[in-house]
Amino acid sequence: MPIKRSGGKALDSSLLDLVIQTAPDAIITIDDAAAILSFSPAAERMFGYSEDELLGQNVSILMAEPHRSSHDHYMARYFETGERRIIGIGREVQALRRSGETFVAELAVGELNRDGQHIFTGFIRDVSDRVESERRSARLQRMLDRVSRIQALGEMSTALAHEINQPLSAISSF
Repeated sequence: MPIKRSGGKALDSSLLDLVIQTAPDAIITIDDAAAILSFSPAAERMFGYSEDELLGQNVSILMAEPHRSSHDHYMARYFETGERRIIGIGREVQALRRSGETFVAELAVGELNRDGQHIFTGFIRDVSDRVESERRSARLQRMLDRVSRIQALGEMSTALAHEINQPLSAISSF
């Protein structure tokens, strides 16, 4: 079935499938009960699960605490209030691989409401390398700041020693 896009032209579903199959970021769709409807190949590589293992599972299986145990509450609050805290906004989250390893991921969520049924699409990018690089950079910056303070203290000590030594030399000469 063709999918309509702006301008009135149809986007063939096989093209959409190709996009999903080749996307470098994980793409996961869930229903309004948080059950996984689809799990892209990039998601399989990122999380270590196959799509068949996760279809119908609650998406919270991919989340680290405290969000894992609170996710269903977050969804219920959204359905009650309509307040968007992540949909269309995005954020960094702690995700959980099958191995139990947590990693930092960028999450963007979109929503489709068709005939009263909500379908959510999550786009997930593993940013743990970037985050680690930022942490390393911050640590090196703190070390550089410390070295600069020590160098300034050394220069000040040298200047002070010179200022004290000058009058003592004059006194000993007389």
